Amino acid sequence: MSSNSVAYRMMVLLEEDMEPIEDDINLKSESSSNDNTEKVTTTKNTEPKKSHEFIDELILPFHVDELDILNEWFDKFDEQICIPNEGHIKYEITSDGLIILILDNDIKHVVEQVKDFVQNNQ
Repeated sequence: MSSNSVAYRMMVLLEEDMEPIEDDINLKSESSSNDNTEKVTTTKNTEPKKSHEFIDELILPFHVDELDILNEWFDKFDEQICIPNEGHIKYEITSDGLIILILDNDIKHVVEQVKDFVQNNQ
């Protein structure tokens, strides 16, 4: 490990659906080459908007230049935390030392499990 290597950090966020906004409308324009007319249709955006609440930032026990350790640690994290909560948990691992972990608000109790896992796997 180099002396200026960056430690990985995990940002933990809770995700919650927001109420749909009335003005949330998509416009779609289609041109007809046959008669030089344009048809405009409006549709309401049906995909729910999400809000994200920052919960915590955890320092992880490996650095960006320790990919084997990251893989081994995350395999265990996957097995103990992610798989049991499949469908309610998402994550993104970047190459610059950041892991974004997003939990559905309805499993916010898992935040403590994540903190315990990180603490016990240093």
